[in-house]
Formats: sequence, structure tokens, C-alpha cells
Amino acid sequence: MGYDSNIKSNKAERRQRSILLLSMAGLALAAFVVVSLLHKGDPSNPTYTNTASVKTISIDTKAEESKPKVLRATTQHNGDAKLEAAAALHVAKLDEEVRALKNTGIIMETDPNALEITAKLQRATRELIKLRYGEITDRDKNFRVRLELEFQNTIPDFEEKGKDGSITIEMAPIELIPCSVFNFLEIARTWKSGAFHRNAGHVLQAMTHSAITKSMPFQEYRSEYPHKKGTVGYAGRPSGPEFYISIEDNTKNHGPGSQQQKNPYEADSIIGTVVEGMDDVVPRIHTMPGHEFIGDKNKWVLIKRMIILVPGDGPEADKDGYVEFSKSPLELSQ
Repeated sequence: MGYDSNIKSNKAERRQRSILLLSMAGLALAAFVVVSLLHKGDPSNPTYTNTASVKTISIDTKAEESKPKVLRATTQHNGDAKLEAAAALHVAKLDEEVRALKNTGIIMETDPNALEITAKLQRATRELIKLRYGEITDRDKNFRVRLELEFQNTIPDFEEKGKDGSITIEMAPIELIPCSVFNFLEIARTWKSGAFHRNAGHVLQAMTHSAITKSMPFQEYRSEYPHKKGTVGYAGRPSGPEFYISIEDNTKNHGPGSQQQKNPYEADSIIGTVVEGMDDVVPRIHTMPGHEFIGDKNKWVLIKRMIILVPGDGPEADKDGYVEFSKSPLELSQ
């Protein structure tokens, strides 16, 4: 009896151990499966694959491949609206400081404090340009703005050439005159309406209606970029936002020491140079009936739209390798 009892007891113990081992193995297997699944969904895992993401990426890639590709020679705005807003506030603050200093009557071009603060404004403006409009990486190219024009039926050659025309202005390098360039890009981006309304012997002057209503904070000018024939500058002292095209060399008329006797260094702020339309469209504007400021709106040459252009290639690029960055709404009301 004792022997049989021991055998039965040993068998029961072995069954219990077997059941326990099987249970532990099952738990270990279940734990392995759970850990594997969790590990598979961990983005930090180098072998991470999310099938939903792959499917979405595949769809997006095919959609992108079906679109015409435009490779721009700019590092575009990185989408950080807060960074751009902070840069804009910084520029606005420095702008106010420069205006206040200029209002004291000091000679901005020689005063050490004025030179320091205008240099700060220029550096900050360059950074804002890069954030808002992109950084041009091709040293041989600059921002451009195309003006779409409408000639009214008062122009002498209307029957022959019709109403349409355009000119393209290449901005000066922002390394030289960033504030003037930024100001004009902002005029173009927020353009509402305007027209060439002054037909003088040395300039063709245009009025502007945009979000930019103030003149320049200071007369930004560099001797490396004088007021030669074909250049574009801001009208008035202080300069802008109206602008003009020089139809003759205006180095003396609008360069350093011009239009006043107090400051031998002050000049009109300059913007850029006409690179398309100088030989045909600009002379046509000069045939507006009337001289100097023309009061009759029916004789003006209307600026229908401004289009900002940046370097790029692809099917949308023009012959000079530029693509549209932004286009103002089409509006003709004055």
C-alpha cells in the first residue's frame, strides 16, 4: 500500500509540474508576441514599418510625380509663422528707431549712431526677406517684379498695339539695399492698384495703392548702384512709396547731394533696374498725352498687377529661369 501511494503521489507531482511548465511556456509565448507587436510599432526602431503610413506615402508620392516639377533656386519659407512674425516685429521696432533718429535732423550717412542702427535694420530686414520670400542661392540672380500694364485708348498707338504691356524690374542685391528691396516686394505682394501718372523729361513716375503707405525710414542708397538710365527709385524725400523709372541718367538729379543743400550725401532710395521692356514698353509709356503730373486719369498707364518672380526651373520657368512666387489680385480701380 505504501509503495503504490508513493507512485501515485509522484505521478501527480509530475503532472502538476508539466501543467505548470506548459502554463509558463504559454505565458512566455504570449509575452513574446505582445513585445514583438509593440516593438514593431515603435518609430525609434530602425526596422519600423507602419503600413498605414506606407500606404499614405505611396499615394502622396504618386500624386507628386503626376505634378509638373519646379525646382526653385531659393530656400523657401520654412513654414514657421511664429519665427517670421517675430522677425517682422523686430524689423518694425528698428524701423521706428531709425525714423525717430532721422527726424532729429542729423546726417544719417555720417553719424556713427545712425550708421549703427541703420546697419542693424538692414541685417534684420535681410533675415525677414529670407523668411518671407526665400533665400536666393544663385549669386548672379536677384528677386524680380513684373508689372502688368494696361494702356488706355488715349495712348497714340492704341489702335496699332492695343492695351496690353509689361515691364520687369530686377531688384538690387539685398546685400546692398535690403530695406528698399523688401519695401518694394511688400508693395508688390499687397498691390491693389496704381498707375504711371507723371510723364517728365527724366522720369516716369507711378502712384501706388498697397498695404505700404509710409515712406522709407531713411534714404537707402549705395554708390555701387547709382541712378543710371533704366534704374528704378523711390520718389520724394523721404522716398516712397511712389516710384519712378529713370529714362535718362539721373545720377546728378537724384544722387548724393541732390534736391536739397543741407546734406551732401543724401540721395533718393533706389530699388532696381528694368530688365524687360526698357526698349519698347517704357518709351511707349513716355507717349502718354500730357507732361509732368497728368490730372486726367483716362490718360494714365494703369498698373493692373504685380508679380514677384524668383529663380527656378521646370515647365513654369521663363526664358531667364524665373518662376512666379506670388501674384497680386487683378484690380484696376483707382
